[in-house]
Amino acid sequence: MDKDLGKNREQGSNTEAGKDGHRLTINRAAEAVLVRAVERINDGYDGGRVNRNQVAIWAVQRFGERLDDEEIREIRSEYLDEFSAIDAVLRRAKETGKLPPELKAFLQKQMGLDDAPKKKSKKSLPDVVINDDMAS
Repeated sequence: MDKDLGKNREQGSNTEAGKDGHRLTINRAAEAVLVRAVERINDGYDGGRVNRNQVAIWAVQRFGERLDDEEIREIRSEYLDEFSAIDAVLRRAKETGKLPPELKAFLQKQMGLDDAPKKKSKKSLPDVVINDDMAS
């Protein structure tokens, strides 16, 4: 028989956290979703009770295992820190000595230099040549 049977009952609600557990703070909306999930899981189940901590750990572990590139991009987009991004671009530019053209154009516009007169292109000579040589 498995010696871990009944372990959940003996150790209380912090079974998953153990000695090396960490606390996680969530917002009210996430808390409400978590509470509803726990209620649904426990509703009509006589094999024990799960708590919010156990469901959160289960969900985070499964999420991490199945996280794909599109979700990573979506999360990064939602939590973009513009100042950190600017710092990273500037750091790369200093290392390489090259500023991305889009950023260069943006900076010129911000400094009022985007309306500066453009260099005039030299007019090319026409293909038609008039020969004025009147040697007879």
